[in-house]
Amino acid sequence: MRKNLHKILFVGTIVVLTLLLVQTFTGIVYVKPLAGVTVEAEKPKLTLQNYVDGTFQDNLEKYCREHCGFREWFIRLYNQYRWSCFRETDNTTVVRGKGNWLFEDVYVKDHFESLMYNYTNDTAVMRSLCETEALRLWKVQQLLEELGIHIFVNITPGKDVIFPEFLAENNLYTRPEGFRAYNYYVKRFDELGIHYIDNVAVFKAIKDTVDYPLFYERGTHWSNIAAVHVFDSILRYMEDLSGQRLHHLEIGEKYQAKPRKPDKDLEDLLNLIFPMKSSPYWYVDVTVKEDTKAVEPILLTIGDSYFWNFTGSIPFQDLFRYYPYWYYNYRVYFDSANTSVLDLDLDQELARADYIMLNYGTGSLYELGSHFLPRALLHLCYDKAGIDAAVNRLVHKIKSDPEWFAENKKKVEDNHEDLEQGLYNIALYMISECPEKYIEDLQGDKMPTSRNKDLIILREKQRKSYK
Repeated sequence: MRKNLHKILFVGTIVVLTLLLVQTFTGIVYVKPLAGVTVEAEKPKLTLQNYVDGTFQDNLEKYCREHCGFREWFIRLYNQYRWSCFRETDNTTVVRGKGNWLFEDVYVKDHFESLMYNYTNDTAVMRSLCETEALRLWKVQQLLEELGIHIFVNITPGKDVIFPEFLAENNLYTRPEGFRAYNYYVKRFDELGIHYIDNVAVFKAIKDTVDYPLFYERGTHWSNIAAVHVFDSILRYMEDLSGQRLHHLEIGEKYQAKPRKPDKDLEDLLNLIFPMKSSPYWYVDVTVKEDTKAVEPILLTIGDSYFWNFTGSIPFQDLFRYYPYWYYNYRVYFDSANTSVLDLDLDQELARADYIMLNYGTGSLYELGSHFLPRALLHLCYDKAGIDAAVNRLVHKIKSDPEWFAENKKKVEDNHEDLEQGLYNIALYMISECPEKYIEDLQGDKMPTSRNKDLIILREKQRKSYK
């Protein structure tokens, strides 16, 4: 045996290398992809320039590493070894708590009042940013109500808020002066009369009384059952806002089943070989009660990933005529004609909505509206001609300032755009991001006097089409 050991090792090595090469070039064996967001390296093209400067070799090496056969298996094996032996992970998104409860790092940072540092190091600046968004929301709410459109915020609690007892001791995050967007917004919403649903308070109140899980140990989002009950409450809240009669949900009995997306999304991000032990996963089925007198309005939702728990459980098609979802005000879902918010006519979208829901978790409230509110405020007050006039005034200011003009001219040239069109695009972006800075009527805590007459006409046409 000893005499043949080197032969066995040699043959074994050749077999393993051959299998790796075959899998690399053919992918003949199905390998489950790794969970999480990755940006794959593109296969580089050889040129004289990138060969001489060495970038071809670097990019080729990176490409080969990412496309090696059975790479996913080796990564999972390594991750399992680290987790099983040391309870460690290289995934910075996942934070291990007590009892192996998993938390998303964003919500842990928010819990220990350090998420603010993702945006600014100055508490006064963070308060000013939140105050700006609160005032914008107040103005947008008033302007939309003039059109018979209702906007409200649905605040979702992070798991850290409801189950802080399972958080590990804080040895990762420093505590600043004590700022959390949730605390600021709830107080300011009450003062301004902004419509919102505070699910943080609701979940805290029912945490010890409900017979179903609000969150699962291995996920960051609320449970299927919790999401269903929350949306049932949202429908009733929408009725109170508008006086309309909407369809209601029929919630079935709970039952145990295998975990569904995204109930163990944090565990999935660990990319382990063996599943972690956890409490049972419970679900309910939902139908819509028949009601011939109920209306089916249009609901536009802008928000974070907590909305997916609704869409995976609620039959939206039986509740609403149309229910587009603008994920972080960027990507469009449940709209067969559009995939990007940039492709949409905002006047048209505002005019046809009956309700607008800003759906944000406590860890996402720092980006409330995801830049929707300043654009909505601008379009509610000014038609295309009015916006063009404001943009052209800003372009004139840019041209009048030699240093400012040179800076923006370089940006336009780098993008290979026509100078006039490029300057117009830059000015439009600046005004869309912060219209108060450039339009006096939108400044301060007073309601604007201007109205977009084109939008008013569009809304009237939309209302007539319902009849």
